[in-house]
Amino acid sequence: MKNSTYRLSLFQYVKFYYAIQHFWASIYAARMMIKRKEGIIFTISSWGGMSYIFSVPYGVGKSSCDRLAADMAKELKEYNVTSVAIYPGIVGTEQITSFAQEQSLEHGTSSSFGDGYNWETPLFTGRAIASLAGDANIIKYTGKIQIVAEVAKRYGFVDENGNRSVSLRSLRFILLRGIPFLRNYAGLIPDLTIPWLVILFFSKFG
Repeated sequence: MKNSTYRLSLFQYVKFYYAIQHFWASIYAARMMIKRKEGIIFTISSWGGMSYIFSVPYGVGKSSCDRLAADMAKELKEYNVTSVAIYPGIVGTEQITSFAQEQSLEHGTSSSFGDGYNWETPLFTGRAIASLAGDANIIKYTGKIQIVAEVAKRYGFVDENGNRSVSLRSLRFILLRGIPFLRNYAGLIPDLTIPWLVILFFSKFG
């Protein structure tokens, strides 16, 4: 948006229309769930729904996903259908790995983002969804955002490599990302969850 020649990359284009894909898939899923009077719709979103990440199209797409999950929860609750938005952390997919390498080459050094610190695998998100789906009282989370790392901490599961990443709004993550040498003392820093309002306030200065 910095100039009038702003063009969408394929990645941005896909993310921009991501919410539409979720919307149509949810319509067909909801029709079946309403008949059964039960069901869960998981909408994969990200921190880009809360604060700027990557680009305008990315943020618009993810914000729309958050709104979709919240509004579906409002309309489907009477049918005992749960709707939640899922926030993975930094997932080490091929796309993200390639992006991290490009950033490292561009800046001449490995950034705190690109060094793999606190990354997750797609399996971690899958385990979060499975754990939530197995909760008999999942309706209490309807309309809310569920952060994969926080779900892991709640239900006690780990990632594929046996590690458990911390939430991107954890005091531990924020401090260690900003001051990398403290990672040797990670166990001494409490895994405290920072409230959304505080995160959003300080993101304005990022």
